[in-house]
Amino acid sequence: MSNRPIKFLPMAKAKQLTEMAERARLSLTRFSGVEVKYNAVGLQLLDEWIDRHLRQFPNPSSEIVMVWAAFLGEVFRQRFSGEWAIESSGRQPRLGILCPKEEQGLQFVSVMEQVQLRVKHGMSESLAFYYTITGVEIKQG
Repeated sequence: MSNRPIKFLPMAKAKQLTEMAERARLSLTRFSGVEVKYNAVGLQLLDEWIDRHLRQFPNPSSEIVMVWAAFLGEVFRQRFSGEWAIESSGRQPRLGILCPKEEQGLQFVSVMEQVQLRVKHGMSESLAFYYTITGVEIKQG
């Protein structure tokens, strides 16, 4: 990871995002009819939810995009023992999860940016696929 200014979110903000992710998980459970977990299967269901939503509302609200990003972030946070963080080296701060790599170092996963790419480019930016590829990078250290 390059030397980017990264700050952990205050505990109250991180808790808000975790609660938002839980609301998304419960919505996915209702949508699918099965108990959804914070894993790749949950992200496949999130990809389906996003597609269905975009067919009706091609320009999703910032609130729903945040809900989707919170779920994606919570999957990374729980699976890789990460923490909610903001990376601010570019024009705009990026919301994501800072994950320890298995061998050494840290990796910032920009969940909001990835959800925005998913909305813009469709399934070619699948969140489940992104999770799988990024998970390999984190495990390789």
